[in-house]
Amino acid sequence: MKHFFRGILILSAFIMFSVSALYSAGSNAGSLTCVGLYSETSDGYVSYRIIGKDAWVVMKVGDVIPANAEIRINVDRDWVELTPTDNPNAVYEMDGPDSGETIKSVAAILKGKARLVSFPKGGAGSPDPKYKNKLVVRQYLGRQVYLTKDGDSSDIKYGAVLDVSGKVRIIAINNTINLMNAAGKVTTVIGPLNFDVEKVLNNESLYRYLNVQN
Repeated sequence: MKHFFRGILILSAFIMFSVSALYSAGSNAGSLTCVGLYSETSDGYVSYRIIGKDAWVVMKVGDVIPANAEIRINVDRDWVELTPTDNPNAVYEMDGPDSGETIKSVAAILKGKARLVSFPKGGAGSPDPKYKNKLVVRQYLGRQVYLTKDGDSSDIKYGAVLDVSGKVRIIAINNTINLMNAAGKVTTVIGPLNFDVEKVLNNESLYRYLNVQN
């Protein structure tokens, strides 16, 4: 009988764990995570809300947008980049309209075509050789510009691969960029600042009074 009750307790614990795991795995099913955001003016906040509810919430980098939500952009130069919460290697971009506002549901965004990106799979002591002398953008807030050694420039987006010979320009105060190296280490740089990619790869200080956040 003692073994019987012990078996019941173990079975109950297993069921509770399984239900908890299923709930955790399913709670973000079909949701999107904000990995990049640019809003040019104070009037152009990118926002989201549960469909059917009136309260719009200003979106922040790292926010998880529920599957039953919708997203709004009302300035033409603004944009947001989002990944499925369970798949950081696929990214969707939503841009502001020429006029008025654009509203899309999470479900509609997920039906669109994703851009595929990849990240280093190395670890401490075993860097990913594919990303030697490179940094990959994991998150960003605000407009960032990448300048190649040949003088070409482009807006930095999620998953962008930055070569050691390039430079980065963070345009506005408190804008941030998270950069991953070949060993999987992530460094956060805060603007406004112009810096060489090489300095982050070498873990050099970028500021006079502050260090990069590792």
